[in-house]
Order: sequence, then structure tokens, then C-alpha cells
Amino acid sequence: MRMNKLKLIVLLGFFASYTTSCSVQNNVVKTPSTKNPTKPTNNTTPPKVSVVTTKPTTGTTASTEENFRTNLPEIKREFRGAWIASVANINWPSRNDLTVDQQKAEAISMLDMLKDNNFNAAIFQIRPSADALYTSNIEPWSYFLTGQTGTAPSPNYDPLQFWIEEAHKRGLELHVWLNPYRAHHANGGAVNSLSMANKLSDIVVRLKNGMYWFDPANPKTQGHVSNVVKDIVKRYDIDAVHFDDYFYPYATYNKGADFPDNVTWNAYVSSGGTLSRADWRRDNVNKFVERIYKEIHAEKIM
Repeated sequence: MRMNKLKLIVLLGFFASYTTSCSVQNNVVKTPSTKNPTKPTNNTTPPKVSVVTTKPTTGTTASTEENFRTNLPEIKREFRGAWIASVANINWPSRNDLTVDQQKAEAISMLDMLKDNNFNAAIFQIRPSADALYTSNIEPWSYFLTGQTGTAPSPNYDPLQFWIEEAHKRGLELHVWLNPYRAHHANGGAVNSLSMANKLSDIVVRLKNGMYWFDPANPKTQGHVSNVVKDIVKRYDIDAVHFDDYFYPYATYNKGADFPDNVTWNAYVSSGGTLSRADWRRDNVNKFVERIYKEIHAEKIM
């Protein structure tokens, strides 16, 4: 399945999106209740809706009303997506010691549930912390998939390819969800020799809550994440790319202390930079997101 245009969707936190969404957990979808029991079909175009407002006419003793009618624009396709989180085994896989058959069965159950509830997209977290829930020559297999960073599934298979094929069979789009700056999660097991926190230690800082974070200002960080995204876009028939935690970490991650980026900040100031530190950080993120957007569309023009 291919859309007319591959999208880059940047999320703020887990659920910042202007589209309808819900969270999948333990094979249960949480949706707001509705008084209308009729289920919409996946690709039904909603009719134009007329909104009628009434306005009382002043200056008369009798109550009269004047109607104002407005035709709202048609929606070609409503986006009904669910985020499927792999970090800390929140959604899939439910544990990091499942067999391959158990992993596949869980995925199929979730996708069937989404189809049965008239969703049309699954947003699958494939890179929670500089790791991979797909075959990659750039970053190691995820701890959340196999229980050991760098250890492949056995028997080996490509989870992302499996999710794409099964989603498309059911008429669902498959969006990939990446965390660009998180290098290691506190719940991600031990940092071993294959962890990117070790392999790229020159651009990674350790925060006081146990997480490791890439320095967003470092050109090497931006280049590395760019290579990861381009590799995914080039090799897989995905329908969109989402970013989560695409910002500098909260101060609480570092127990109230400022993010430790003195090296890149001092280099910026020494080179004649005039932005404040806060504006400089925002500018680093803005330029990075713009770069990724352009590279995606240069790689896959539809």
C-alpha cells in the first residue's frame, strides 16, 4: 500500500496530533463512548454537514429566529490511527522473551482488532532508543524485542516487514514511529558493547534518571539519525514517519539540572553565534526536522 505522498509527522510527546487516535494496550482499544451504534466503514467519505445556527431578532416583542446555514468542507479520508508502543514492552511485544510465533500472534490480534473497529492506520514504534525492531545494519536489535541489545530473533525474521504486510492485508496503513534523540532507555537493560550509547559515546550524554541522550546540536547526531530514517524509507513500503521526543529532554530527566551540552554550546558561541541558548536549541531541532522532511521526499517521491 502506498499513499499519494509519504508523510513526516512529528509528535510532541506520545499523543500530540490533531488526528483521531487511541492507545493499544493488552489487545484492548480505548475509545470514547458514542451514542451512535452505527460503525463507519474505513473508506467512507462523510457527507457535507450543514451547520444551522439561530439568532434571536431584537426589537420585537415576539420571539423570532433567523437561520444561518454553512456548508463544511468534505473530508476525503478520516485518519483513525492507534499508537503501538514497543518501549518498555508497553504494547508490542508484551514481553521481551516471547517466541517469534507468539510475537506474530500478538501483532495479528492487534491488527485484527484495529480493522474490526474501523481504524485505518497503525503507528508502530520501531526505534524506541537507538535500536531496531527491524533488520538494520546501522543500529542493534532492540532489547525490548529479544531481551538482549543486539540479539536477533530466533528464528530470525523482520518484524517491521511482517507488520507492513499484515497491516496492508487488512487495508491499514503502517506508519513507523521513531525516537530520534534517545540513545538508551532506563528500562532497556544493560548498556553493552553493541549499544549505540557505547558505540557513539562521543555524542551521547548520560542523564541523572539513567537515560542516555544524543546531543541534538552535534552534526554527527543529525547525520546518524538521518541515515537511519533514509534507510527505513528506502527499504520498506511504509506509509508515514512519526517522531516522538524530538526535543531536548525535560529538566526532570536530569533531576532539575540543565541539559549537559556545554561542548556544542561553547563551540556555537565561539563561532560567532548570537542566539540565546534556548533559541539555539530550538533552532537545532527546527533545522533537523526540516532536513529529515526534505530527505524523505527526495528519497521517495510518489
